[in-house]
Amino acid sequence: MRKSILLSVVLSLIVLTSFHHTYAQAGFGLKAGVNLTNLKIDDPEYSLDSRTGYHAGVFLRGRFDKVAIQPEVLLFTQQNTIKGSFGTIDNSFTYLSVPVLLKFYLISGLNIQAGPQFGFLIDGEQKYETVLFTGKRDITESYKKSDIAASVGGGFDFPFGLTVDVRYNLGIKDINNAANGEETKSRVFLVSLGWNFLR
Repeated sequence: MRKSILLSVVLSLIVLTSFHHTYAQAGFGLKAGVNLTNLKIDDPEYSLDSRTGYHAGVFLRGRFDKVAIQPEVLLFTQQNTIKGSFGTIDNSFTYLSVPVLLKFYLISGLNIQAGPQFGFLIDGEQKYETVLFTGKRDITESYKKSDIAASVGGGFDFPFGLTVDVRYNLGIKDINNAANGEETKSRVFLVSLGWNFLR
């Protein structure tokens, strides 16, 4: 699945680039921002706190009048805190994320956007503090190697190159790799600033 997703992104980039001088208004740039991340766990004994993470990467946009397609490649960090009677656990994850978004322009650069986001787990670390133990461990193998989320939001593309995006990613895949573990899905609210070099 990973190869097919990356292949589709590469093909999108080629098609959008070829349309630059013909049918589409092309954009290419860098973007970065902050994430407010959490995990949804179906267990009433746990309480979860959101934590701040970060993202950075590149985007390519092909705009056709009121509609645009915008694939991105982002390095994405997600963190959360789980509290229970046992103590406190801090989880940190690093993903390579590939959103592929459709943007619908309402007026000028104001847009709403939606599409899938594919995530590939690079690293996972857990810090724990209980009555008896304190330490940290690698938890990469405890979570599935890929994640899929539905991304919705809005933004504004300024004519001088600045872009602003606000999105909510709703994980639709159980990422817990434990055989008898609780269902776990990602939840991410993010704000991004970007710069389009092809304005």
